[in-house]
Amino acid sequence: MKKYKHLFWLSGLVIVLISLSSLNACSLGGETIPQNRTKEQYEFEKTFDPMFKFLEQEQMDFNGLEAYKSRVYIKNGDEVKRYEIDLYITKADGKGDYRIKIGENKKTVPVSYSNGKLHYDSEIDPLFDEEILNLVVKKDVFDSLNVKRTLRTGTTELSEIIYQPENNSDLFQKLKSKYDLPEETTCQIRIDYSDKTNYGITIQLTSKEMSVKIGLTIIKKRG
Repeated sequence: MKKYKHLFWLSGLVIVLISLSSLNACSLGGETIPQNRTKEQYEFEKTFDPMFKFLEQEQMDFNGLEAYKSRVYIKNGDEVKRYEIDLYITKADGKGDYRIKIGENKKTVPVSYSNGKLHYDSEIDPLFDEEILNLVVKKDVFDSLNVKRTLRTGTTELSEIIYQPENNSDLFQKLKSKYDLPEETTCQIRIDYSDKTNYGITIQLTSKEMSVKIGLTIIKKRG
């Protein structure tokens, strides 16, 4: 009888050790790996931490940046509209250009940025959407998305994550409403990193008749 009790005790110990081992497989150095990430995806996503931190800011801080770029492309049927801001950072402010292209019509005006606002050197219509320029995207938006594909190339030093399309997040609902997109619209987010200094995010909303692409890029100072 004592022999059987000893065997039962050993079996129980083995089960406990297996359970602990399984738990440890879901953590990394004390960090818990989300259920919708593999260990490799979780580690790879940390590559983009500078972009995640920048996007979470309620007020943009250009400290440590060389440039900031914001893009909105809208395609509705055959009509294509492009709105582009390039800001080159001087201390806490930025100076650069605002470009519009609607069909074959183009216009560029110099701009400056301070205290969350764009200032235009001359009249232009429409003005760039400052809600997009100052877009805030919390990290939990990315955490909620499943990863569709990752890419890392040594030749071009490009890293990229493409997330599965979604249509549930507050960010999606906000943008769908802003651009008056229909219910069947889907949203796909891509983040990228290249040349050791460039971080970008692309948010693409697509319906049968219309697509909107929003792109934000930060370029960090070298060294």
